[in-house]
Amino acid sequence: MVFKVFAKMKIALIQSGNQGFFPRFYNDLSKAVEKRGDILKLFVPNTGVNNRRKLSNQVIWGNRFNWHLHYYLYRLTGLQDVWSVISTMNLVRKLKEYSPDVINLHVVNDCNLCMPLLVRYINKHAVPVVWTFHDTRAFTGRCASFDKVNCEKWRTGCYNCPKDNPWLTKSLIDNSRLEWIIRRKLFNAISKLTIVTPSEWLADIVRNSFFKDKDIVVVNNGIDTCEFAKKRDCSLVNIPCSNKKIILGVASVWNKSKGLDAMLWLSQKLIGDYQVVLLGRITDEQKKLMPNNILCLPPTSTKDELIAIYQKADVFVNPTLADNFPTVNIEALASGLPVITYKTGGSAECLNEKCGIAVDKGDRQALLKAIYTVCAHPEIYTKENSIKRSQNYSLAQFDKYVELYHQVSGK
Repeated sequence: MVFKVFAKMKIALIQSGNQGFFPRFYNDLSKAVEKRGDILKLFVPNTGVNNRRKLSNQVIWGNRFNWHLHYYLYRLTGLQDVWSVISTMNLVRKLKEYSPDVINLHVVNDCNLCMPLLVRYINKHAVPVVWTFHDTRAFTGRCASFDKVNCEKWRTGCYNCPKDNPWLTKSLIDNSRLEWIIRRKLFNAISKLTIVTPSEWLADIVRNSFFKDKDIVVVNNGIDTCEFAKKRDCSLVNIPCSNKKIILGVASVWNKSKGLDAMLWLSQKLIGDYQVVLLGRITDEQKKLMPNNILCLPPTSTKDELIAIYQKADVFVNPTLADNFPTVNIEALASGLPVITYKTGGSAECLNEKCGIAVDKGDRQALLKAIYTVCAHPEIYTKENSIKRSQNYSLAQFDKYVELYHQVSGK
């Protein structure tokens, strides 16, 4: 990608925790920023995770006690974004010292920020904000996802949150209505705000929220597709089923939301020479319920091992019940695998008719049929087609962030 000539700039990225998807996202973004000659600093709260997993150019703000106090105040009152006053003052002081040209918010509604103080600093200094939404918590009364419980209250004002929502941290008082009102007023007051979503699915939801009048841009997640396409020695992978079709599922932590029940069901219904392999963290209690015909692999220690497992498989299945734009789908495509997934969130957006099949969420029979279809037509669902499709989601996605930073800052 050829960059236009812009002035050098400073970006401040604010995130709650160095865990899950974020470290790799940040490292890839850092490389794109450095390639342009700009400066990126990461501002994270003072927590055990952030101290143990330090990332490059990381700035710690606040104190260790803050999160615990904020969390228990939330559990008591049901209000999220109004505590952590002293810690947020410390963050604002450090932002003033750095004087960023752009602030990129990520997951910040997570028991660590007093948003009124941060918004006041942003508007006082006229700092443009790019806010990357990885879930829905910024425009609901408190939940990170409402898809599973089919709740639509976020459109006009949250109240009486469904108690069976697994993405909801419960509190003594349901103050979701007041929290929604606070967020609507506070976040819409940010004078220069651009929202980024990784999927068209989430972008469409944001366009129907109280952010509907803000600029909304889709920048898909990206990975090093060339690295995943490079041939690995699959003999190093301990999957003793060379004569069977390997149906692979990958999750950092396996649970019902990630489709564990569907994978167990598939293992019982697949007829013929098929082997279901689950890669990721599985509890001892879950293992007791596993049928003998499922092979469970622990989380990999190296990326080479992960890629080798992908390349050893024949089909990748992702029956996720709550997701945005899952990176595992792109990893599988880049490794040469066809992908079968539920039409959950933006999970199917990376697929076309030559590299995978998307079925209605929860339709296990359709999932089973799709596996048989893909395995019966290797001339359609080729390794080359999958790799070619994955190239739309390469590290070039992070160059789009850099261009956006310059665009909103005018530098």
